[in-house]
Amino acid sequence: MLASFSIHQLSRPKAAEIHLRLGSNKPICRRQKYVVVRCCDRKKNYYELLGVSTDSSSQEIKDAYRKQQKKHHPDIAGEKGHENTIKLNKAYEVLMKEDLRREYDASIGQMRLGASSSWKGPLRPKAIFVDENACIGCRECVHHAGNTFIMDEAVGTARVKVQYGDDDTKIEISVDSCPVNCIHWVDTEELEVLEYLIKPQPKEGYGVFGQGWERPANVFMAAKSFNKQLKQKVENQRRNARPTDKE
Repeated sequence: MLASFSIHQLSRPKAAEIHLRLGSNKPICRRQKYVVVRCCDRKKNYYELLGVSTDSSSQEIKDAYRKQQKKHHPDIAGEKGHENTIKLNKAYEVLMKEDLRREYDASIGQMRLGASSSWKGPLRPKAIFVDENACIGCRECVHHAGNTFIMDEAVGTARVKVQYGDDDTKIEISVDSCPVNCIHWVDTEELEVLEYLIKPQPKEGYGVFGQGWERPANVFMAAKSFNKQLKQKVENQRRNARPTDKE
């Protein structure tokens, strides 16, 4: 968004703003108009510097970095290229390290969720989701559809590895064989948030007490709350991005 500010009418007009009316000795002070100054050098974030989206993979970031470095090499772009090269190096250093990238994303108000399952074939309206809070680790789903489900041995629960990794019949058998009904059909657009929230998150604690990992007790209610907050955040960003009447 273009930054702008207005210079208001001064208490005393400048000499250049004083004009004489023909046939009169009285000066006329013309009212000064608002002046809009636009700043075109808004500081770009690291993603914009590299020309990639905020959800780009490490390989995409690496490819974009190499492309930009060739473009801004000092032998081609001169002294300005040297300055840009330093900025590109810093952006690359941060975005290629997951912990630094997460901190940077938070600083610019971005969040990458990252679904834990992949898709076999084209997207479908419905996706498969395992509520790991309810899963008892019976392995029935893995037994019937081993290309779709996998056991997370670290926590002893099943999860979806590949959406529709098996044929529909095997998947239906897996869903029906679950003794606790922890496998759900969800709208595809809901999947990413659900898979993000069901991952164990670090539990805040003090010293050596209260630390560990936790999930929301009801992942579906948590997803509704999360989406509501996300929509509000997007709306606030749009509202702040709207130009003022003076621009």
